[in-house]
Amino acid sequence: MIYRDKVLVEDTVLHGEVLIEGGLTVASQATLTIEPGTVIRFRRTDSSAGGGAALVVRGRILANGSGEKPVRFTSADDGPATGWDGIVLLASDKKNLLEHCRVEGAEIGCEALFSNLSLKHVQFVACHTGVVLKESTAVIMGGGAEGGDVGMVLRDSEVDLREAVFSGNRQGLVATGTSLFLSGATFSDNREAGVIANGCRLRIRGSSFADNGIGLGLTSCDGGIDTCRIENNAGDGLFLDRARLKVSGNEISHNGKAGLRVSDGGSVAWGNSFSVNGEYDLYNAGSDDFTAIGNWWGGVPASGIAQRIYGQHLDRSRGKVRYVPFQLDSATSGL
Repeated sequence: MIYRDKVLVEDTVLHGEVLIEGGLTVASQATLTIEPGTVIRFRRTDSSAGGGAALVVRGRILANGSGEKPVRFTSADDGPATGWDGIVLLASDKKNLLEHCRVEGAEIGCEALFSNLSLKHVQFVACHTGVVLKESTAVIMGGGAEGGDVGMVLRDSEVDLREAVFSGNRQGLVATGTSLFLSGATFSDNREAGVIANGCRLRIRGSSFADNGIGLGLTSCDGGIDTCRIENNAGDGLFLDRARLKVSGNEISHNGKAGLRVSDGGSVAWGNSFSVNGEYDLYNAGSDDFTAIGNWWGGVPASGIAQRIYGQHLDRSRGKVRYVPFQLDSATSGL
């Protein structure tokens, strides 16, 4: 089956091997259903706008793969890693669903603009950017992004993201102005950062941030981070800049620089376990006082805790760090 720069104006079902040359557009009144095991290949053409190849959804898409028979979206050509443009949802507020799919080698694997989308066990592999959501609402379960530049970009959206894996990218997830619930996710081996967020409402829990450049860098965000593992990152484990976040019940250990770095006193940390971070367990980079009571500091003697914390007692230009009372035993042994 071959489609070349075509608009689907009626409900259509795809199955087997499909080649899309240039663009395939799903009109606003139509639903595109893709059956399990379908392989859709894209080829750029000189005649298509900009020479690109993409699936554009203005109506609705239902890609119904299964664990045994996933739906595969990929390039038709050998050569560059990003051989086609991707899947674009354009102002589609219908119940769009991609389930058990594999999206390979796209410029942007899936881009949702002013749309509604569910992704269930969708893997984005070697895409320049795995997922971009702008002014959209999404529920994402499982799957993730690997081997690209940025795994996921969220802008001014509402996103429920659970149990996904972001690995081997330059940056795992970048969010701006977004309400994000993140649970059970894994961010590992992302060269610059696991998560970068600016101006977001965040609820992050039960997730792992390990072996990245930095674990999380959060600017002007509010919400909470709890019961996460933030460890073995080359730089800071967690950096909070002008943030208002509750940080509790996390394991923050073996990070190359600071376990937790803060620029002001807007956040608070309690019930965390800090240990064996390279420079300091907690680094106060601002002039505000910071509250970090009720944490465990790796079992060092009480007299040694202050040496694991950078604050006014070491630099008069910094704010104080309040860490007493502290816990005598690990606060996160159940993680």
